[in-house]
Amino acid sequence: MKRLKAIPQHVPSPISRRILRYFGLAILFFALSFTSVYFVHHYFSGGSLRIPSGLLSVHIISSLAILLVLYFLADGLRLYCVIRAIGFRIAFAYIVKLVFVNIFVSSVTPLATGGGVVQVYFMKKKGMPIGEATAATSIRTILAALILFTLTPVIIWSKPGVFRLFFHRNLLYGITGISVVYLAVFWIILFRIRVIKYCLLRGLRSLNAMRIVTRPRFRSLFLRISRELDLFSARFKRYFSSAPGWAALSAVFTVLFLLLLFSFSIVLVRALGYQVPVLTVLALQVVVTFFMYFAPTPGATGVAEGGYGLLFAHLVQKQDITLLTLSWRFLTIYVGVAIGILVVYREIFKRQKAVSQ
Repeated sequence: MKRLKAIPQHVPSPISRRILRYFGLAILFFALSFTSVYFVHHYFSGGSLRIPSGLLSVHIISSLAILLVLYFLADGLRLYCVIRAIGFRIAFAYIVKLVFVNIFVSSVTPLATGGGVVQVYFMKKKGMPIGEATAATSIRTILAALILFTLTPVIIWSKPGVFRLFFHRNLLYGITGISVVYLAVFWIILFRIRVIKYCLLRGLRSLNAMRIVTRPRFRSLFLRISRELDLFSARFKRYFSSAPGWAALSAVFTVLFLLLLFSFSIVLVRALGYQVPVLTVLALQVVVTFFMYFAPTPGATGVAEGGYGLLFAHLVQKQDITLLTLSWRFLTIYVGVAIGILVVYREIFKRQKAVSQ
């Protein structure tokens, strides 16, 4: 009797099930985003809206399209250079896919926590060890954060008259303190890691004395965290030393990426007919992006639109702030999220099809 061939069934992995949940979160993200834009329209624009014909001109649309392509390419190049700097190579075309994966997943997870995790998953599929892939995504994020956390205190204190209109003086001190602490912790991890280990040891000893952590647990936690700190520090130092040329290029493309990101507002403000100084627009964008790092909502929804509308409301008339905010979010986030959804869906579909064959 001829035995029937069993039909293989694909059982999705935990990461695949998590990615599928991201599609549901995308619906929540867009719902929250448009609610936030409505808030800006109601409170900052007073319900008024103007769509100037100049914004829809061929010149402006083509300029924004070129800027968008360069923005995505710079995002991919900064990650590509970091990967090369730590001694690995992944095709740039695949890195471009990871750009959209990161934009999509980061935008639908709180505090943008999921993008790097999913990028590590996809890089592992290309043969890159998890530790090195994690280091690459972490370094990519840290480079941008270092620039923003350094510039933000300088900007808010160089233009105190502008930012005191929106923030209490104590909040300005808080922003400065957070930036200093971030930069100090980063410096300690790289060059004075024993200080962190000492603080960790004292903290775990206190928990052990209060019988919150048992002695065996105390030892295992200390050894595990110490090992991870050593690995992270070693990988970051290797990033600087093994291929300094690639490391320098990653820094250059990070600066270019941020400039392109901030340039959307410059083009949009000019398209609306305002001759606002470029440095003023760049300064406001740096501060908005800084606050987005601390937003607990998916993709900084609410904080991004509200902060942008609040800061830019004194540069443009109220009937233009809704269109400006919506256009900025559409170009910097919504387009990338839409492309990311298609990329992730296609990757999952290809994988399921390959397994079923």
